[in-house]
Amino acid sequence: MFILKKGKCTNCRLCMLACTAAHYPGMQSTKLARIYIEDAWPEIGGIHVCLPCKDRSCISVCPEEALVWEDHVVLLADKCTRCGLCVDACPVGGVRLHPETGNPHICDTCDGIYSCAKTCPTGAISRR
Repeated sequence: MFILKKGKCTNCRLCMLACTAAHYPGMQSTKLARIYIEDAWPEIGGIHVCLPCKDRSCISVCPEEALVWEDHVVLLADKCTRCGLCVDACPVGGVRLHPETGNPHICDTCDGIYSCAKTCPTGAISRR
């Protein structure tokens, strides 16, 4: 899915804006992104995005089976109770809760477009 090179990240957050634009056309908010650049000034803290782990931690802890695997993690929103167990289970910090709905916000690769990787000016995020 992704290759992340933390050392190349300049903290510009263009990836976050591209992600938001891909999912919410016309919106320009990093809060709605499914990728997260951690700010640990003066150093870059990290790039957090769903990098599907071998044991699919978020899927395995969901008590309602609201997360399924289909080339990436997919949320079945009608089953989700917004318990947040998936957020706690993610070993890379790639799952966050949507600030308005409370649903898990997980990368869906923009349906294979990888908007964040296409937008990253330094190559800190690229496709595998």
